[in-house]
Amino acid sequence: MRHKYPHSPGYKEGETSREAAESMEERAPTLRQRAFEYICRFPLHTADEVAKGLKETPYAIRPRITELRKMKMVVNDGRGKNKSGRPAHRWRAA
Repeated sequence: MRHKYPHSPGYKEGETSREAAESMEERAPTLRQRAFEYICRFPLHTADEVAKGLKETPYAIRPRITELRKMKMVVNDGRGKNKSGRPAHRWRAA
């Protein structure tokens, strides 16, 4: 049974987006937990830095951090830059 976002990967519209969300359904809870534990242990990192620390891609971790934020488990605490040099939130446990 599929849970609702943010407890399960979400998508906005379109078949491709839905398929991508469904493909992450089994892996997302583990990645979300790993990201949360990393943020607890090493606060004030951007999503890209968390991804690097976990040896995952930013594309796998950024949505998990958004899910954690929606669950009120993490909050942003300052700004940094992501891999492309653009502004990004730094995260800490709520």
